[in-house]
Amino acid sequence: MPILIDTNILVYASGADGDRTRQQIAIQALRDYRDEGSLTVQVLAEFANVLIRKHKPVDTVRNDINVLGKTWRIVAPDAQTVLLAVQGVEKHSLSFWDAMLWATASQHGLTTILSEDGPTGSAIGKVYYLSPF
Repeated sequence: MPILIDTNILVYASGADGDRTRQQIAIQALRDYRDEGSLTVQVLAEFANVLIRKHKPVDTVRNDINVLGKTWRIVAPDAQTVLLAVQGVEKHSLSFWDAMLWATASQHGLTTILSEDGPTGSAIGKVYYLSPF
């Protein structure tokens, strides 16, 4: 199953939020979906922003993003993605940034979004939402 990993999974796995139980679950989920998982440019940017806001050293943030970029398939949005995201906001009442993830997953054939956000356990179009928690 081609899967898109959401920012919250990376944040929990990094331990940046301090929840050890969620950290272990997120780390296992990343291991489980490594071969079929992708990240978006948006997810990398959001992850970097969270780490910076939590006062992680810039060298650590830079290293984490570099490792993620080399380890995972990275998919990027384009103008069509933004248009599809606007439809997601209108038709599915998603926040714009959640709609961008959904639209990027849709365009790249990623059938699942691994996240604690969104309509967990259901689908929007051909994209199913799955929470590891």
